[in-house]
Amino acid sequence: MSVSQLPSSIQKIKETNFDVYIGKAEDLMAAGLVKPEQFPPEGKRSVSYLGGVVMSRRCRMDETYLRVCQRNDADMPWLVCVGLPRGELLKRRAEARENRRMEQARSVARCKAELARRELERMPGSERQFVCEAASSIRELADIVFLRRLDEEKSWHGYRFSTEAKESALMAVDAIVEALVQGEVIFDAERHAQIVEAHRAVIRAADPSFYAQLDKLSTPDASILAGEAP
Repeated sequence: MSVSQLPSSIQKIKETNFDVYIGKAEDLMAAGLVKPEQFPPEGKRSVSYLGGVVMSRRCRMDETYLRVCQRNDADMPWLVCVGLPRGELLKRRAEARENRRMEQARSVARCKAELARRELERMPGSERQFVCEAASSIRELADIVFLRRLDEEKSWHGYRFSTEAKESALMAVDAIVEALVQGEVIFDAERHAQIVEAHRAVIRAADPSFYAQLDKLSTPDASILAGEAP
């Protein structure tokens, strides 16, 4: 019986350095994969051969490599590893290297896609949202600097601002925020579209299925385009 015509009672798995066959002892022997005398001796669970000689340590793998191992599975209790001809071995190793390279590339692409997705979610969808987020960022920074960090004497080696100085600084922050709220916002629709498309391209490259969900992430308020934002 040729290996290509294995019975359904034997499971075959292609590994990089050898083929693995799993099944019952009688089926594996009937398929010519292992001889009765090649099973592990009593007291051992596995045995390896190279060129028909028992190996007591790790060895190279070629077409004469054979490993027989007992499994904890009553239905398919034996595993046989059969070495590959040099040409097939080199081919599989090259394929394995390429698969690892491709998986690394896919992993990088997925990370970039996740960052792009987050950027799309963070993009303001209206003039009001843009102004509110800018004002919030300024107030948050002022809160960290003037109300928290400047009161940590350890970080300033004993120096700190007076309450009056901090209150004056916070009043200045209020003035800055007010200037932003009352100021004009210029929306560049073309630039916005370019940024959105750049993020979408990154996501598409990583996983085309993401693209169907993108319209929900970055659709600007129509009033911006019409010049009628509140």
